[in-house]
Amino acid sequence: MASLPPFPVAVPLIVAAGLLALNGVLPRRVVDAVALVTGVTVVIVAAVLLHQAGGHTVITWFGGWTPQHGTTIGVSFVVDQIGAGGVVLAGVVITVALAMTRRTVDPEGTLVHALLLVVLGGAAGFCLTGDLFNMFVFFELMAVATIGLAAYQSDDLAALRGALNFAITNSIGAFAVLSGIALLYGRTGTLNLAQIGRRLAASGNPDRLVIVAFTLILVGFLIKAAVVPFHFWLIDAASSAPLPLAMVFAGVLDLLGVYGVARVYWTCFGGDLRPHAAAIRTVLIVVGSVSAILAGGLSMNAHQPRRMVAFVMVSHTGILLVAVGVLSGPGVAAFAVYAVGDSFAKLALLCGVGLLGGSRRAGWLIVASGVALAGLPPLATGVGKAAIDTAATRAGAGWAVPILVLASVLTGSAAIRVGLDTLRSASGRVAGGGVLWTAGGSLLSASLAAGLLLPGWAARAGQRFVDVGRYQALVLGGGPSSVAVGRVPAVVGRVPAVVGRVPAAGLTSGGTVVDLSAVAVAILLAALPDSARRVVAGKGRMGATLRALHSGSIADSAVWVTVGTALIGVVLAASIR
Repeated sequence: MASLPPFPVAVPLIVAAGLLALNGVLPRRVVDAVALVTGVTVVIVAAVLLHQAGGHTVITWFGGWTPQHGTTIGVSFVVDQIGAGGVVLAGVVITVALAMTRRTVDPEGTLVHALLLVVLGGAAGFCLTGDLFNMFVFFELMAVATIGLAAYQSDDLAALRGALNFAITNSIGAFAVLSGIALLYGRTGTLNLAQIGRRLAASGNPDRLVIVAFTLILVGFLIKAAVVPFHFWLIDAASSAPLPLAMVFAGVLDLLGVYGVARVYWTCFGGDLRPHAAAIRTVLIVVGSVSAILAGGLSMNAHQPRRMVAFVMVSHTGILLVAVGVLSGPGVAAFAVYAVGDSFAKLALLCGVGLLGGSRRAGWLIVASGVALAGLPPLATGVGKAAIDTAATRAGAGWAVPILVLASVLTGSAAIRVGLDTLRSASGRVAGGGVLWTAGGSLLSASLAAGLLLPGWAARAGQRFVDVGRYQALVLGGGPSSVAVGRVPAVVGRVPAVVGRVPAAGLTSGGTVVDLSAVAVAILLAALPDSARRVVAGKGRMGATLRALHSGSIADSAVWVTVGTALIGVVLAASIR
């Protein structure tokens, strides 16, 4: 199995190159079929890796350059359950996006298919690599492809402006990450995640260089995750981009930005900065909470459905950041469950928005997606949200729980309101909307299955993810490529046991009551008349000010990136001594 990890990266990149080489030669049906088969193949291979990672941490050293005496020279892929799960999720999202290309973008050429497959290869590499610089490379590979997709509608001025804002802001984030990597390399002499962590931990109390490096890498990934105040680029890009790219934003880029924060903290800084975990926890939870509530309110204030969805993305990325910011195994487990359900709910919402145009199907799909976003149990959003609340409370951040509940109510209500408006005005069906309707319904069904099946798995995976010593020993030990970590029972027949562990993983009676109440409030809020909603949605002077800040100005986005970086840097520098 040690030779399998490169396949989810290599296969989509090779196919993407082949499709571009044959651009204008292959019929559209052949292009669609090849792209879809590639996406499904990556999902299957990643699922096999996920199963193997349950019993073994699969470590591949390219060229056979294994560590000698605890020192690394070569480059590795390290496959654990959370990383492999991320590849499976990215594969599902990209496959759905590929299935949408025929009816949502220009049918000519192979460019869109190739760019989506490049995103998939980059996402797989980002989740599996054990090298910090390669994390940067794979994320930038995704960024370049998504910028190309954002500018695909070259005759649309809004799309071009969104793509330009996306490119400039994410370039700033890339320089921040690269600068942090350079500082760490200068201090540790290595780019391997495990060896960086071991050498930093051995150096004693972190000095200013380590704090600056951590801040730069953290801010770089937060920019790519598009949390407040680094979110301005996403609003324009997601509002004007083709539907498949909006799906990539909703289900891949924002999630992987938060995943990058978790991976780098626990592998590189989890030992060195652990005495200062309280300060880091506060920063991450505050940023996540502000993102969740601010963007949640703006989602109700959005005038266009696609813009509403963009604010929902920012809000729910904030919720994911809170889960990771708890800095615990249960927090990572909650992140994994909520990420799956949230991605599926946002993709279903986008399918409903893609059906807009007088379709009752669109209305019902958007309403159902809004209910999922509000956190209806036992959907994965409800189970994951309850687990996040529990993890935050146990970490002493119970003050964030009401904020996250309110954010779920606001985003769910915003989506439900769009769905209700669509139902009121529906007059017929959109031609060819069956694929979108089927995809949206299937995604919501998958969210239900994930809510029942994932919590037990996520609890074990989360604890392994945060075990810094185990990760370093496995990677740097120089042992066999596949390192056993314990026998795992067969998947078949395990479903009842997994379902039976759901309460321990976060779905408690109290959490269920809170989630059901949040869904009920979201529905009631969506049904209110506009005059009553103005108070909640902030349609007065404050709402006008917030809308003006989101005018699409690239200069404003760059200014807020600078302000956010300075604030986070000052707080961390003052707290970590």
